[in-house]
Amino acid sequence: MKKILLLLTVLMMFTICFAAEPVAERPVYSAGDYWVFTANDKQEVKLRFLKEEKDYYYFDRDGVQVVKDFDLTEVIKQKNHDYRGPFIKFPLTVGKGWTYDIQGDQIVPRQAGRQAKYKVAAYEQITVPAGTFWSFKITLSIYETKYWGKVFSTEYWYAPDVKQIIRFSKEGKVSQLKEYKIK
Repeated sequence: MKKILLLLTVLMMFTICFAAEPVAERPVYSAGDYWVFTANDKQEVKLRFLKEEKDYYYFDRDGVQVVKDFDLTEVIKQKNHDYRGPFIKFPLTVGKGWTYDIQGDQIVPRQAGRQAKYKVAAYEQITVPAGTFWSFKITLSIYETKYWGKVFSTEYWYAPDVKQIIRFSKEGKVSQLKEYKIK
């Protein structure tokens, strides 16, 4: 009896020590998948998947076509915005980090560059109006590179089961997933 108990204890410890870390691979969407977000519990935005073509995803966001690369970053920069994020560097694992440089014509004023630093901080359950989901919490800090002063920071959560960022928080403004349908 003692040997069986010892064997079970060793097996349980082995399982705990070598349990696989959560990993999120690049999502695969189907035509008709959609997500509805609320910004500060007021304005609603609907994002609907249209197609995948070559290296891009095509979405409809409230009647406007949006093209994103496989890191979920909008391909065409919007005017007067200094970064196109947030974006995700798949596959996601806790502890993973990445950066990207924002070049002169993308920022105002144009005297200094900026750098976006991303970090997958945790894998945790969060609750949004659409439900409770296991999500990767990603922190983002943008620095002005001349003096390395922080311009702003934000955080967002990507839920593999929903194939989308389900919560985004920046400077007190929050956007959350309200409803979704995926195949």
